[in-house]
Amino acid sequence: MTGSGPRRPRVIARALRPVPLVLAVLVVVAPTALAAPTTTLPGTAAPADRAGTGLGTPARASWTTGAPSAALPAVEEAEQLATTFEVQQDGSVLVTEQIRWRFPEGEERHGIYRNVQVRAGYRDSETQYRAFELSGVEVTSPSGAPTDIAIEDFGAYRRIRIGSPSETVGAVEDYVVRFRLAHVVNDIGDGTAEFYYDLVDSSNGFPQRQVSATVRAPVAATRAACFYGELGSTTPCEATAGETSQFTVPDLDAEEGASVITSYPRDAFGDLTPDLREGSSDAESGSSLSPATARAVGWLAIGGGVLLPLLAGALMGLLVWNRGRDEQYAGLTPGLQPGRGQEVPVVVGGPAPTVAVQFTPPPGVQPGMVGTIVDEEVNLVDVTATLVDLAVRGHLRIARDDQGVFRADDWVLTRTAPPAGVAALAPYEQTLLDSVFAGGDRVALSQLKNHFKPTLDLVQRLMYEEVVGRGWFRRSPERQRSFYVGLGTLVAAGAVFFAFFVGGGLSALFGDANFPVSPVWVLALGVGASGLVVRALGKRMAARTAAGSAVLAQSKGFERYIATAEANQIRWEEAQDVFSRFLPYAIVFGLADRWANTFEEVAAAAAAAGHTIASPLWYAGSWGSGGFSDVASSMDSFSTVAAGTFVSTPGSSGSSGFSGGGGFSGGGGGGSSGGSW
Repeated sequence: MTGSGPRRPRVIARALRPVPLVLAVLVVVAPTALAAPTTTLPGTAAPADRAGTGLGTPARASWTTGAPSAALPAVEEAEQLATTFEVQQDGSVLVTEQIRWRFPEGEERHGIYRNVQVRAGYRDSETQYRAFELSGVEVTSPSGAPTDIAIEDFGAYRRIRIGSPSETVGAVEDYVVRFRLAHVVNDIGDGTAEFYYDLVDSSNGFPQRQVSATVRAPVAATRAACFYGELGSTTPCEATAGETSQFTVPDLDAEEGASVITSYPRDAFGDLTPDLREGSSDAESGSSLSPATARAVGWLAIGGGVLLPLLAGALMGLLVWNRGRDEQYAGLTPGLQPGRGQEVPVVVGGPAPTVAVQFTPPPGVQPGMVGTIVDEEVNLVDVTATLVDLAVRGHLRIARDDQGVFRADDWVLTRTAPPAGVAALAPYEQTLLDSVFAGGDRVALSQLKNHFKPTLDLVQRLMYEEVVGRGWFRRSPERQRSFYVGLGTLVAAGAVFFAFFVGGGLSALFGDANFPVSPVWVLALGVGASGLVVRALGKRMAARTAAGSAVLAQSKGFERYIATAEANQIRWEEAQDVFSRFLPYAIVFGLADRWANTFEEVAAAAAAAGHTIASPLWYAGSWGSGGFSDVASSMDSFSTVAAGTFVSTPGSSGSSGFSGGGGFSGGGGGGSSGGSW
């Protein structure tokens, strides 16, 4: 992430540019130098590369392969790999691999090995991992090859080494490998359980021929899918769901893999809570110092621990004062902007401007933009209000699914052609509209569940880019805050790491200096406090330009109108149009109910005079004596449901292989690869 750009006065800004780097260097170098090396399997990815972002599944990102397999003759391959999975009610799986292995010509080999994944990342946690406990390993050989077993630990993998060091094998041998993996089945949510397994890991260094799989479970599978190819491929292979699900995979080249997925009713299984375990690290102690040197170094450490938070506070305070306060036009009424060619001085900070009531929103500023300029954040309500605003402007129609076609309390969105002359949509609006209707011109909100979150992130990012493009902020407020918050978090976390994993050993350096408290702990505490100071003050680093402050004043003035509008100010014939156009803004301000109550009074007065106010065209719902209130209440409900849908991700213990398009992405629990030795 990048920090905020230069601000006035420029001389001070230049002097402050090195501040973040100075703060970061305090703790980053030492923990990096002391980090333990990671063991990497030949021909496999390092465990860290497979850390998961979902609930207990490995990350869908590129894996780095280790030593290349090209040094082995190309003739070495698995001539046949037939795998049977017996999924158990407790979420475990019994795996049987029938392997026919062709060994390289002219070279002695003792047997084969199977690398079985037994650990995976859990969300983004750095302190927990998801375990698939391996047990019940058995190996037989129909061809009579040696079947001695040695199981070795390689971090995220268990290597099952098969064969005898004192015996060699023939050119082609058959093996049957059986084992059990616990806690593999995922609870996806919505009453669904899923078995998602990497039949062949993409880190395998040998071709795999005649690859097939069979999956049996306590009940028949409702869905089945299979994908193969290089990492990230969405090429499907043959899959049949049923009491016994069958999969047939085309021949795989080296470093190609395949995943199989089956889905079942959740109530067919027992407890599917993932097996989460804590990680651990070891620390090394340093050598001792002479008493005089220890005392001198100790006082330096103590002084640093005391002064660093004060220094961080002073420097961050200076940054906030010069670069974290809004600009304003000097001499102009709040909300006004200079005319073309007019030069108006700009000041940083100053008293809060007096806000006057505005009867319309800022010209050309949509509800989502108003929400962003008011609190410097793109919130979920800004996105859902944007969707309501697009409906009001004729791009879609919103209806409650009262018939239960999709599910209870669902909402159905129908894309419509906007009236002629409607202004072009902003990039974030067009992206939101196209993404909602990517599957057709009629969609239920429930159909967007579990796979709309990437689109939400993109829309929010485009909204931040929009406020920067309009000149309201010099840099994205999210990036400005995130840089300093991230820096402060890094410094504080580095201090904690230093204290717990290094501090104990370094404290021995000062054993002869007779300090009442170890200087290491004082320094670590000071560095941690510095990080918290940077993090806290960094949240104030987003600042509006003078143009942004003018739009803010207009937005606040319009919010005051929404909060104080009276029924006698609104003409009957304009009521429906005014209510609809301003409703998305009222949703952003949290004043939808207040806005609706005002128009209920308008409707009552109109009815008393024999005038009927028509229902809005963009909303399909009840329209009676409480029409305006019903619409406002429904849009509040719609915004709540939409917000929950947009941020939803797959279930509590694993991500689905069906949602998000599927594909061979290394997302399966477990997973195997192999070779010879």
